[in-house]
Amino acid sequence: MVSGNGSAGDAIPNVVAVATATNYGRFAVGPVVAGYGTTLGNALRRILLSSLPGSAVTSIRIQNVYHEFSCISHIREDVTEIVMNVKHIRLRSYSDRSVRLQLLKRGPGEVRAGDIDLPANVELVNPELVLATIDSDEAQLEMELTVERGRGVASSDTRDGLPIGTIPVDAIFTPIPKVNYLVQPASSEVLSAAATEDGEVIPIDQATLEGKEQLLIEIWTDGTIDPGEALSIAAQYLAQHSALIANFNRVVAPPPGRDTGGSAIPQHLFDMPIDELNLSMRTYNCLKRSGVTKVGQVLRMDRKELLGLRNFGQKSLVELYDRLSSGNLIPPGTPLDVPPELIYGTEDGEAVEGDDDISNQGDLGDEGGTDTEPEGYLAEDDADHDSEAIVDAMGVSEGSFADSRGIYVDGEFAGSPLDDTNNSNDTLKDRGLDK
Repeated sequence: MVSGNGSAGDAIPNVVAVATATNYGRFAVGPVVAGYGTTLGNALRRILLSSLPGSAVTSIRIQNVYHEFSCISHIREDVTEIVMNVKHIRLRSYSDRSVRLQLLKRGPGEVRAGDIDLPANVELVNPELVLATIDSDEAQLEMELTVERGRGVASSDTRDGLPIGTIPVDAIFTPIPKVNYLVQPASSEVLSAAATEDGEVIPIDQATLEGKEQLLIEIWTDGTIDPGEALSIAAQYLAQHSALIANFNRVVAPPPGRDTGGSAIPQHLFDMPIDELNLSMRTYNCLKRSGVTKVGQVLRMDRKELLGLRNFGQKSLVELYDRLSSGNLIPPGTPLDVPPELIYGTEDGEAVEGDDDISNQGDLGDEGGTDTEPEGYLAEDDADHDSEAIVDAMGVSEGSFADSRGIYVDGEFAGSPLDDTNNSNDTLKDRGLDK
């Protein structure tokens, strides 16, 4: 499937999935004004390689091994080789906290990543990866692996103070090992499929594309993320940062009752972590993933802003309000200092019947669940979204969700099988972030 917004004459880019596979995707973005192809391509490439979140093994413990320069009886590989193999384990962790995995293998044969005992909130992508080889009936390999979420690459040299016997591992969090892009003159053959109306393809006249460009971007993944999802997330990050700059110097008067100076919130309360509220895992994850880690941040948000957080619904709002009010943690004059019926939704203080926190049911946190959001893509145009305010950290800048909407691919992918993915002369061969 393809999706777009605007016409070719407006030079608003559409996105076409030219070719897709499990770990690879080639997408065409255009038409764009001459010079914007390189601007978009370079920005998206750098974000894809450096900023997408992922999961990786950050440390291991092996029974009767105290440092990485050891050898293990009846195992062909030394500990250094085992650590190098562990670095290539690719997995998805749905927990915001570190997770410990256990591996126990007895008897001769290869020890594979599939032998690791996985909890419900961790998925393994490459179970066939060989970690070690046991060559004795009496030998065994017992290992504990710590998995964390992060961005980019974290060197093992940066982790000090680990207990004796804990071996740090270079953590490769980024799920994108390689990105190439190529800027070409806009082609109606490629971009016509992007302009659709009621399911009917509307051809684009090549004459309207004169002087415009198209961006071809190739994305390789490690299997933990879909290429289209990776492109969508990278575009969201780019749009969010651009929206903050676009709203600079557009400060409006704060709403009544909003504390913009922080004077009404005591410093100790402002710095209190949300962990101390004893929230449920779903509510905690919704706040944490939205960058809300302090009680002071919560107290600067009103009901509409809280409900605007991803996967944060009415039940989460009621739970959060109950925790704050029961602990006398809502100072007078702050946005949440309102009558309870405004939070619960009825005048008698009871929650509206049937107003389930549906979005939370799709939150893949420690309690599991099924993601109800379309697979890896930005939300479609919606009137409610267009009216959502884009605010800064103080909550006093104006803007609209439409202003920050990124490039997206709607629905499932389409496109003919890839004939040639290398294009040695047409694609970038480096993946360094310094270019």
